[in-house]
Amino acid sequence: MSAVPHPCPLSAAYAKAWRARTRRSALRRLARVVAFALVGFALATAAAATVPTLFGFQSFAVLSGSMEPAIGTGDVVVVRKIAPLDAKIGDVVTFRSPEDPGRLVTHRATSIQASGGTVTFVTKGDANTGVERWSIAAGGTIGRVEYRLPKLGYVTNRVGSRFGRLAFLVLPALVLAVSELRRIWSAEPKGSGDARQE
Repeated sequence: MSAVPHPCPLSAAYAKAWRARTRRSALRRLARVVAFALVGFALATAAAATVPTLFGFQSFAVLSGSMEPAIGTGDVVVVRKIAPLDAKIGDVVTFRSPEDPGRLVTHRATSIQASGGTVTFVTKGDANTGVERWSIAAGGTIGRVEYRLPKLGYVTNRVGSRFGRLAFLVLPALVLAVSELRRIWSAEPKGSGDARQE
């Protein structure tokens, strides 16, 4: 009579438990990677929007496409304050709108004329057909765009809101903390079966 091998129920159960444990471990690693990526992205976003101010720059989110393709809607422009006489034709400058002084405009300087203590600019958005004519005291300040951060304005506008701060800073940190706590709690104590009482 030949021996017929039978599957061992213990080894099958062990294999099933091992697969489940491996799957849980992979999911925990993935959750940690995602949480670290979100935290890193949030910190990079916050740094890109705030660090320039430490060096005398300002950052503004662009809300229209008037400067496309050079600067698109949703881009962030990083601006340095300069004296009006330091601007050159072709510079992209940020200034108060002649029609609405409460609104800032970022357009390209096409003409600059100094007369007495006044500097007169003609500016135009690259995608616009019309121009703006405006003047500023020679001792005043305007902004000159130093560089842009593509599409970051969509993020920085939301980060400034209460929900944005929660979504971009608190939630990734919370996911990371929960992931680490689950890892600590699920770790099996080593050597618990080796202790002998004498």
